Amino acid sequence: MKLLTLIGFLLLSTFMFSQKEGQKFCDVFAGDSYFPITIKAKKILWKNTYYMEEIIGKKTRGGKEYVEYVQQWEDGTASFLYLREENGVVYQFEECCDAETIRFDPSFKKGHTWKTADQKATYTLEALEGTLKTPFCNYEDLIVIKLEANTLTYKFYYKKGYGYVGTKQEGIVISGVAPY
Repeated sequence: MKLLTLIGFLLLSTFMFSQKEGQKFCDVFAGDSYFPITIKAKKILWKNTYYMEEIIGKKTRGGKEYVEYVQQWEDGTASFLYLREENGVVYQFEECCDAETIRFDPSFKKGHTWKTADQKATYTLEALEGTLKTPFCNYEDLIVIKLEANTLTYKFYYKKGYGYVGTKQEGIVISGVAPY
């Protein structure tokens, strides 16, 4: 009987602790940027895998200094991302064309569209008060940016003070940040 009571207490404690941790993870957002580039690390689930995105330093590209990120995938492969901010506008350096793409401009209004540096994809600021439910959090007051490239369409969701929180494809959540 004591063993069953102890097991019950441990299960209840674990459940209560995980709720608090999950709540902290979902509520730590502060700041005024939808695309902050100072977040040190995130674990991002993507379909049936994940990657860790971490700042690894700074790198100069085309005479401008960027924050360099590594995206270390579960299978061991890595990709790199180069972002910089100037006057509130966040730019991404595109290695394909040795040029920049705007990732976010706070002056854009709902419905604004812009192209990637290689002109192969189009972004549209689709919503200013979007919502997203992931396995870990229910988000509100998100901006939603649609990306259309070839036959693929994604909707990316960004939370003020935290940045990227998830992606939908054809109305289904396929990606989201996760606690680690």
